[in-house]
Amino acid sequence: MMMRRSLALLLALAALAGVLGQFALNGSKPELMAWGPRAWDLLRYFTILTNGLVAALMLAEAAERRPGGNWLTTAALNIAMVGLIYQTLLAPEVPFQGWNWLTDFLMHAAVPVGMVLWWVAFGPRQLRLAQVPLWLIWPFGYCLYALMRGAVEGRYPYFFLDVARFGAGQIALNILGLVAVFGVFGLLFLALSRGLRRSG
Repeated sequence: MMMRRSLALLLALAALAGVLGQFALNGSKPELMAWGPRAWDLLRYFTILTNGLVAALMLAEAAERRPGGNWLTTAALNIAMVGLIYQTLLAPEVPFQGWNWLTDFLMHAAVPVGMVLWWVAFGPRQLRLAQVPLWLIWPFGYCLYALMRGAVEGRYPYFFLDVARFGAGQIALNILGLVAVFGVFGLLFLALSRGLRRSG
């Protein structure tokens, strides 16, 4: 139990360090020097929101206020997809340096890998197929939120959500495809949970 709580606290601190580090770095942009606009800008990104979710759940774990299995699996699945999508679609060709590299590493590598490993070691073992759609509410809800913000602000956080560039029809297909990929990985998490339960 102490190991579970200690590792949860470590994960929470890593996620918070990544988010707060990015918040500090964004202060170098003239238009984001004020804290309010800087925070609002960061909250457009799936990476930031999902690292925040991991931090909140892992702090709850560390405080012995265990979240439900759906929340833990939502966090593990979605932060895993943060790392996967970033590494395959969004990572810059020239690696970051210095503090930029550290925040990038924490949010897109250390926290995703750490959260999945924590889930494997301590996560729920009584998952059911009917729960998989619940884990997809987070990415689907985010897409709707990002589209609404983009429509108002004229700026979209990720190229595959850019309605102005691709049109509404293509973006709808992009979202359906994205959620379907999340669903496939959700099934893998379900199978892994069942395998871990059978193995003891």
